[in-house]
Amino acid sequence: MRKIKKLTKDQLTSALRIAAKAYPMMQVNTEQQIAELDAKLQQDFNSDGREWFGLFEDNTHLGSMLLFDFCMNYYGKDIKAKGIGFVAVEFLHKKQKVCKEMLHWYLEHSIKQQYPMAMLYSFRPDFYKKMGFGFGTKCYKYVSSPDRLPRFSDAFPMQYLGEADKDDVIAFYNALYNKHHGMIRKREKDIEAMLKSQGTYFVGYKEQGQLLSMLSFRLKADDSTNQATHMMLELLFTCPNGLKAALNFLNSQADQVSRMEFSTLYPDLFYSFGDIRNLDNRQLREPGYHHVYDTGMGIMYRSLNHAQLLLERPSMLDGMRIRFCLKDDFITGKANEFTVQWIAGKASMAKGAKHDLQLSMGVAEYSAWMMNAVDFSTLHQYGLLNCSKENLLPEIDRAFYYQQKPLCLERF
Repeated sequence: MRKIKKLTKDQLTSALRIAAKAYPMMQVNTEQQIAELDAKLQQDFNSDGREWFGLFEDNTHLGSMLLFDFCMNYYGKDIKAKGIGFVAVEFLHKKQKVCKEMLHWYLEHSIKQQYPMAMLYSFRPDFYKKMGFGFGTKCYKYVSSPDRLPRFSDAFPMQYLGEADKDDVIAFYNALYNKHHGMIRKREKDIEAMLKSQGTYFVGYKEQGQLLSMLSFRLKADDSTNQATHMMLELLFTCPNGLKAALNFLNSQADQVSRMEFSTLYPDLFYSFGDIRNLDNRQLREPGYHHVYDTGMGIMYRSLNHAQLLLERPSMLDGMRIRFCLKDDFITGKANEFTVQWIAGKASMAKGAKHDLQLSMGVAEYSAWMMNAVDFSTLHQYGLLNCSKENLLPEIDRAFYYQQKPLCLERF
């Protein structure tokens, strides 16, 4: 008989053995390394919104997962979101629907706990899309050099950041959270751990004691010459001066650093560059489409309370009733139908069958739209949305327009 239950501290080692094979990038290959990771995770075990669960058949541990309780900025409001990570299946029990059973339980568990949103990073996007998870925001990876970045005439002195700057860094992340739809509020203990990490440097720019930008970077010698330095970095900022300070700092490293690699969720950051080209100088299309960045998609979202999320999403609709028909093959196995009406931008549930138009789509597409990762016209254009009155789609998109795509920096 299969059963999912919360893991005890003694069962964490078994979960890590399973995860070590599922995630070789963790580089946890020996019993000693597993024991060291176990000791580290025991400090935060099943506390502060982090809970380990396992799927067992009798006494056999088939799979495990780690659930996260998040607070998300949803169009300027705080909502609960349930994340999942460390999903792993024992090698001897693959193709036995272990992962599917754990994910179904995770979603049902989140609904019972009244979480309106579920989220995860997808190693198999196709697998999770079948479960109703929609695609989120893309990331953009740049490979450039310091001399291709601008240098501004104004002086923006950067400084090293460490444990003594914890309060400023917390305030910085809170400012990012308040500024960006989709952000997850960062835990204080995660910031403390980040500032203590070995091999990573942190620098930032402050004005009047307020941190406005932060760079974290690692340095690596060029494998071929052992002299030229490569820099792997993450750049975060809250305002133009913060960005200018960071770009000035990076430009000033041109005497030593030959190659910089960084990924960002800001799609238009290349407008700040002097030379937008990737270091490989390739052209992707004639006559002059230069290789600027590579893109990737990782974070995926699933709506769990479709009506609640819709009622809280900003809109300028007035005097319109829309009927939604959402196909859900994974949880309910049938369509979820409801009608919402808007009066002067305020949404409420509507009774009766009367509606001005009907929108039909899968839960994955609805979830992506709900997070503002895509609009209705785009979904319709690519055959992912049926609309009873296609001529109204541009009006609907304008009414739901929101400048920001979801921004999620949390890694889990």
